[in-house]
Amino acid sequence: MSNWVSAHEELYNGVFNMVYQSPLKAKVNSVEDGVKKELVTPYIVIGETNVTESVTSTSMREDIAVQMHVYADSKPECRELMKWLKFYTRVKIPMEHYEVEKIRLSNEQMMTDIDQYTAHGVLRLVYTVRHHVLYRNEN
Repeated sequence: MSNWVSAHEELYNGVFNMVYQSPLKAKVNSVEDGVKKELVTPYIVIGETNVTESVTSTSMREDIAVQMHVYADSKPECRELMKWLKFYTRVKIPMEHYEVEKIRLSNEQMMTDIDQYTAHGVLRLVYTVRHHVLYRNEN
């Protein structure tokens, strides 16, 4: 029996670090992994994820969706930040033992947040990741 180790955490960390280290970081007050109290707009949240596996007898691929949020004071500001967030996250994240084969936009949405004042942008990208290493279970 063989086991594949998901690229989920490594990809999420790679996306987070890519945004955190990009020039986009200078345009926002913070980059977070979840909404927290007392955050000052504009800020970015690298948030929810989900994984779908595609396994064959000789290979493993995962579609890993990462949903990101932008919170800003106005819709024009939010759209501008969303444009750059999409630019900096549509890159092949370097990972050991994995390769990003494809990145596709699943959803991009702009809305007024529940407080009726904050512009809220949502970006969902799906990364297709190919595994290079198969781990054997010795038991």
